[in-house]
Amino acid sequence: MKYPLDAELKSLERHKIPAKLRLIPMMNAISSRFKCESDTNVIVSEYDIAGYEGEMINTLVIEPRNTESKLPCLVYFHGGGFMLKSTAINQQTVKEYVAKTPCKVVYVDYRLTPDNPFPIPVEDCFSAYQWVLEHTEMLQIDSDAIMIGGDSAGGNLAIGVTLMARDRGLTLPSKVMLIYPATDRRMLTESMQKYTDTPVWDAKLSEMMWDAYLGEQPAEHIEYASPMEADDLSSFPKTYVEVAEFDSLHDEGVAFYKRLVECGTEAVLHEVKGACHGFENVFECQITRKCMARRMEWMSEKEYR
Repeated sequence: MKYPLDAELKSLERHKIPAKLRLIPMMNAISSRFKCESDTNVIVSEYDIAGYEGEMINTLVIEPRNTESKLPCLVYFHGGGFMLKSTAINQQTVKEYVAKTPCKVVYVDYRLTPDNPFPIPVEDCFSAYQWVLEHTEMLQIDSDAIMIGGDSAGGNLAIGVTLMARDRGLTLPSKVMLIYPATDRRMLTESMQKYTDTPVWDAKLSEMMWDAYLGEQPAEHIEYASPMEADDLSSFPKTYVEVAEFDSLHDEGVAFYKRLVECGTEAVLHEVKGACHGFENVFECQITRKCMARRMEWMSEKEYR
């Protein structure tokens, strides 16, 4: 089925992640060629830190050049259905956050499914967040302005880490930024039933994602994977939610926003009309530029905890 995407996004009609787990290693091998490196605007430093159960994970700290003062920090988790590695567009996006907000970004290379199912990816991300909290002086980060964010599965991980921090008594992030987040393994929303053949990502891929991430997992702490099943979303930080119009994840992003508001969280919701999941792949189009500007404006608001 054809969808009325914005004219600048028509090229995405030819893009779709294959719904075959056996092809994921090949896609990750291609993505591995794109290294996030320093450039004229940012400096990229690489750290190996302890993830879940002591396994080492690679983490990048990206910061603007020529800055001497402490800056806000965004701990960012990339999307890809918990199974795909970071892409060049993911890296370009966070580099722009760094250069133009300005802020520092801690970019986490968490372990991927299907070899590393729940709770490994979210626990890796929690370990990275904890590492940031413990190293604010070394990293020259403003400890009152540590945000968490992510897109798609990365948005799911951002929510999971925030709930873990709340439940485990850690300092909560000052803000949470969610870009078309996956929030509900049950896949019962209208958009999940409707968008089974959309460009880039669709409901069939969501089903493959959840099967690989959860498998036959017991229900204990399932809210860290499927936050719409959480009994309590209170004490959640100030939150930005962005959803795309033609996206199977649209309704669960909206539903999560509404749950937050019901629990008293200060939250904003933006629906990107004429867009599908992963629209940032057309990085220089007007829709992406407008969304990037709005996200950075929200990130820059000086209302810290």
